[in-house]
Amino acid sequence: MNEKDWLIIRTVWQYKNITRAADVLFTSQPALSYRLRQIERKLAIQLFEDGGRGLTFTAQGRYLAQHAQTVLDELQLLRSTLQSLNGPQQGELRIGVSSNYAAYRLPDLLAEFSQRHPGINVHLVSGLSEEMFLKLQRGDVHLALVKDDYGWKEGKKLVDEDDYYLISRQPIDLALLPHLPQIKINHGGHITKLIERWWNASYTLAPRVVMSVDKLEVCLAMVERGLGYAIVSSYQPLAKELFRTPIAVGGEAVKSRTWLLYRHASSDAAVTLPFVDMFSDQR
Repeated sequence: MNEKDWLIIRTVWQYKNITRAADVLFTSQPALSYRLRQIERKLAIQLFEDGGRGLTFTAQGRYLAQHAQTVLDELQLLRSTLQSLNGPQQGELRIGVSSNYAAYRLPDLLAEFSQRHPGINVHLVSGLSEEMFLKLQRGDVHLALVKDDYGWKEGKKLVDEDDYYLISRQPIDLALLPHLPQIKINHGGHITKLIERWWNASYTLAPRVVMSVDKLEVCLAMVERGLGYAIVSSYQPLAKELFRTPIAVGGEAVKSRTWLLYRHASSDAAVTLPFVDMFSDQR
């Protein structure tokens, strides 16, 4: 079916009258009826009920008619997006980013992006990955750089991967770990579950948490002064004097993965696609 066919189906559905629909479409009633029969033959369906008074759609006809508006909207979005991509990109790009990625990986990328696309203004918000994903779902941001793909069904790219380490100022006997002071950092729900899975596979006792912090810098400062051990990813270069042990479950390293989530079809594609392409260039 071409665009004209979808327009015919939508218009007949809207007016429930062949003659009125033909007038709106600037065609004749016989020509419109003929085209509707061709659509039925092509799809092997029946659009209208037989023998009833007036024009009554079948279940197949109703489904096709309701889908017609979606198809026409997508075609219009495609046209407007292609037009907007024809020339310098301008506008505002809203990005939601997990805090650590925003602090340690994103600045260089944004600097390069701004050089390439000076007409695009970036509005950045950072926080826990769960919060940024909710903003993406609500449409508050165009893109999200987060620590899980959350089963997102649209566009996504794995853009970064880091190991998790147990770090300490002094060598640690791992058998004694449950009895040693832990400096716990808030990793967010997904990463917390990964670390809990590793802990539960290794120990029966709960960790001895003596500090809970929300910033990686605070966590590292405490560990560097010998106040406890911590479990962190390799976002930030670790001090040379720190001892580090990769953590794994079933022989598989526990990884910190950062995903870029976005929508395939969007009226803001002129500002989102250039940012997505930055990551295509890197990999």
